[in-house]
Amino acid sequence: MRPLPRSLEPLSGESLVSYLLRLGHRLGLSPLHLIRAAGWIRPDTPNRFPGSLLLDLPKPQAEAFARLTGQTAREVSALTLAQWRDRYPPIARSLPGPGRLMRPDAWLYVGSPRFCPSCLAGDGTAAQRLHGGPWLKLWHLPIVFVCTEHRMYLEPECPHCGQPHDAQGPLVQRANDHTLHPAQCRWTVVAQTPRRKSFACAGRLDDHTAPARDRPQPTADILRFQRSLRGRLKSPTRTSDASEYFTDLRLATALISTTWPHSRYLLDAKTAERIDSNSQKLHDGSGGWRNQQVRDTPPRDPVVCGALMMAADRLLSRDDLPDFLSEITRTAFGMPSSRTPWAVLYDKHKNDCSERLRHAAEPATRVFPRVNGRGGTRAPQRNGYQAEHIPAFLEPDWYQRYLASCAGSESKTVRRASAVRLVQWAMGGTYDDAAEFLGITPVPTHLLTGRANRRSARAGCDPLEVDRALRALASELQSPRQPPVDYRRRRQALHEWVLSIDAWNALVRELPPTLTQFRTLTNDRKRQDASVFVWTLVTRGEHLFAPRPLEATQPTEIQLQWAARRNTAWFQYSRPDPLRHYADLRHVLTKYAQRLAREIDAGARPTSLG
Repeated sequence: MRPLPRSLEPLSGESLVSYLLRLGHRLGLSPLHLIRAAGWIRPDTPNRFPGSLLLDLPKPQAEAFARLTGQTAREVSALTLAQWRDRYPPIARSLPGPGRLMRPDAWLYVGSPRFCPSCLAGDGTAAQRLHGGPWLKLWHLPIVFVCTEHRMYLEPECPHCGQPHDAQGPLVQRANDHTLHPAQCRWTVVAQTPRRKSFACAGRLDDHTAPARDRPQPTADILRFQRSLRGRLKSPTRTSDASEYFTDLRLATALISTTWPHSRYLLDAKTAERIDSNSQKLHDGSGGWRNQQVRDTPPRDPVVCGALMMAADRLLSRDDLPDFLSEITRTAFGMPSSRTPWAVLYDKHKNDCSERLRHAAEPATRVFPRVNGRGGTRAPQRNGYQAEHIPAFLEPDWYQRYLASCAGSESKTVRRASAVRLVQWAMGGTYDDAAEFLGITPVPTHLLTGRANRRSARAGCDPLEVDRALRALASELQSPRQPPVDYRRRRQALHEWVLSIDAWNALVRELPPTLTQFRTLTNDRKRQDASVFVWTLVTRGEHLFAPRPLEATQPTEIQLQWAARRNTAWFQYSRPDPLRHYADLRHVLTKYAQRLAREIDAGARPTSLG
């Protein structure tokens, strides 16, 4: 390979495509001829310009082109997007892999970047007067929609032929054409004569006299936001922080687009009108969110794109982000679910987004990573509490401080459903899996879906408030003030447990003598009821799910009689003003339950106490 007779110095921030166009213009050679001369593609290869050349160049290719043009391999590599691959995830996602062809990510303009006409016109130097200014690498990133140097929005399409519309073209249009100036449009136009099928548009993209467009000037806020986005692509921003931020921004932008028009108020009126005029592109008109497509492609219109991303950035900075995500998904889709379009997109990118967004999105999506070998799912690990730290019937203190004010008359249902949800958040899996872990029967989840219905309205229960309160409780449990209780150990220790006859008789002897003279306290039904009461105190569970081994050994007719008395007996134990007999019995049983709980927590077997 012999070096070219003449070369050209790369311009600051210039892309590989830009350099090929300008160098080819100087030498009268097509871009395709240059990459064939460098050995990047074989001479017998069709006129196809690999898009992967823009993203990164293997070392042998960079060195070959450096020898051809009289540059260093480092200077050649600097013409690609590789420097941002660790900061801007769509670049890495677009790179071809072993056995996999390049597939451009939706958040990357590979072959049809937006552009600034003033930049393409050049800075007035001799080289730029002849061969034009640079096509900047930044223009291939949708997060760049304003030229901060010339304080103008980028142009999304050719003012002469109107292309590329919303489509992505090849890396270089008409790659074998050596006659076009780097600032001329290379998109193909269909000819109006039968002798010629097509030709290049050739309209000047750097021509300030081109047809005027309805393009406003960027505001000071937009300019500041654009500079902040560009700043994240370089130091001192940490690479991981930049990568997570751009993933968060992508998800937030998609959320606004996908939930449109419910998210309309997040944008200014003019931008909202632009989106409204294009609403058929945002929604497919099928009439239901299950058929709605997620909108993960940023708008090509730079005004809409900038406003949408700035709204997404403000969304991400909200103090009430978890509440907002739950509310907008409930409003748009009717319920938080892992099947909504946005939740599907979130599941695709959740490993790359920030921890803050993962925690905020969890209740709105009900998306949990899979657990290997169990066929279930698992939520992000929490530092403060595990599933075993949640009682089957929510702790009374937790309920009173967080949920009582929004539960209405659904107190029992909310306490049980909330316990199940907290377990699901900690261990993952389905709602039924969490209920099975607690040893209870699951209740309908209408109170935790964030969607109001007739039953919740009649009960005075606000599902959205319940969801907010439960997430606030979960946040508290992540930083416990004292060692949490292992309720699962207590449930396992008291599995099929009942007060022994000796323990029961000892407790009866602690009662006032007047009671023991007139009450029959030694029958098995009384001992079973007392055992259930102790079990509820130790495990913080509901009496409905307590073990009843004594009852199970009775004849069928006796079991039916005992079952008919369950609610009556429980009412006497749990009423705020029990009869004197039950008040005294409850007192001694409570002391026994406290001692039993301490023994279990210390690792002792409950049989030693009962």
